[in-house]
Parts: sequence; C-alpha cells; structure tokens
Amino acid sequence: RTVLSRESINGEIMMINMIQLKQVLRNKRFLLFTIFIPVTWYIFLYNIQQGIVPNIMLGIAVFIGIIGNSLATFSKRISSNIGFYSFESKFTKYSVKKYLLDQTFVQIILNSLIFIVVLGIAVAFFKFPITGNLAIQFLLLTMMGIYFSIIGFVLGVRLDSQILDTVSFPIIILASMTIIPFATLGAKEGFMGLVSKLQMIFPGYYYTNIINSISSGKEINLTDFILFVTVFILNILPLYFLVPKVKFVKAK
Repeated sequence: RTVLSRESINGEIMMINMIQLKQVLRNKRFLLFTIFIPVTWYIFLYNIQQGIVPNIMLGIAVFIGIIGNSLATFSKRISSNIGFYSFESKFTKYSVKKYLLDQTFVQIILNSLIFIVVLGIAVAFFKFPITGNLAIQFLLLTMMGIYFSIIGFVLGVRLDSQILDTVSFPIIILASMTIIPFATLGAKEGFMGLVSKLQMIFPGYYYTNIINSISSGKEINLTDFILFVTVFILNILPLYFLVPKVKFVKAK
C-alpha cells in the first residue's frame, strides 16, 4: 500500500508540475518579463556596445530573463502554492525540499527556453556566431539559473505574496548588480569599481571571467572554474538550509 501510495503521489506531483509549466508559458507576465525584456536588452546592448564580446551580451540578456523568472514570477508562484505542498508534507513523505527539487527541474526548462529564444534572435538578426563555446555557456547559465531559482524558492517560502510584490523589484536590482560585468563594460572606477570587487563573492563574477576566456580563444583559467564552483556551493548551502521541512501556514 505504501508503494502504491508513493507512486500515486509522484504521479500527481508530476502532473501538477506539467500543468504549472503550461500555465507559466501562457502567462503574459512570463512572456513580458522573461522573454520580451531579455530580447530587448540584447538589442539595446548590441546597439550601444559594439565592441563587447557577443557571448557577454548574450549572457547579460539571458541573465535578465533568468533573474526575472526566478525572483519575480517563480517566487510569487511558490508563495501562492506552498500552502498546499506544506499541508501534503504533513501526511506524506513529499517534503518541501522535494518540492524544491521538482520545481528546480521546471525552472531549468523555462530558463533553457529563455536562452534558446534570445540566442535565436541573436543568430537570426544580429549574426551571432555559433561555436562550441555555446555549450559551455549554456551549462554555466543553467547552473546560475539553479542558483537564482533556489533564491526565488526561499523567498517564496519565507515571504507572503503581498510582501513579495513590494520587495521583488529591489531584489531583482540587487541580483542584477551581482552579475553585470561592469569592469568588462569599462566601469572600473569609483562606486562601480567597488561593486566589481563585491561581485567576487558571487558566482556571476567568475562566470564572466570564464566566458571572457573562451570567447577570446584562451584556455579556461582553472582558478576561475574552481572559484565558480566553490562560490556557487557556498552561496547555495545556507539557502538550502533556509528551506523548512514543513511551512506552517497561519489560518486566516
């Protein structure tokens, strides 16, 4: 009976995940903030920064979509749905952390879609070069998508929807400050120089270094790769432990 019950629960969760994926793809907010705006950013960067490495422009545009998807759309969806899964976790072995893993898979699909759309526009209209380096960049962006999705999940679990509506935009701005390569864009002095140094405690800084290396035909600096993985893990661990086994929802 336990096996059947577990299989039934897994099937139900999978069906719910597929329904949510379809709902997100039909959501005008998702289409605007995580598809249209990233493409607009790419066009904007292409027109004002002709000398910037194409892969850096692609990365910035995709990051804008990933951050919007993870910290706005995703966190709000988690905040709205967490009550059901918290209730279910009290009676089954389907924990909130298992919910995090399942939703991370959904996020990987959505973030991959953002990458494909922005890349498609870049190739079709801006002669973006297709090279084997794109596979490495896609892998790194996928890891960064997981990183921001976990942040979004924690926000959704810990904060109510109304609070998220208030703080999501400032959080998105702060998150963007951790990944925009100001030094690469020429802003190395003053406040931007300080921000560039602070970026070193986040994985996005080392992502930029790796992409700069492969785009210029150089070998990936092993130190940058090790620091990317290390900082990624060190940032993720405290977030993972902030996810409760059960979230107690107050009765209204």
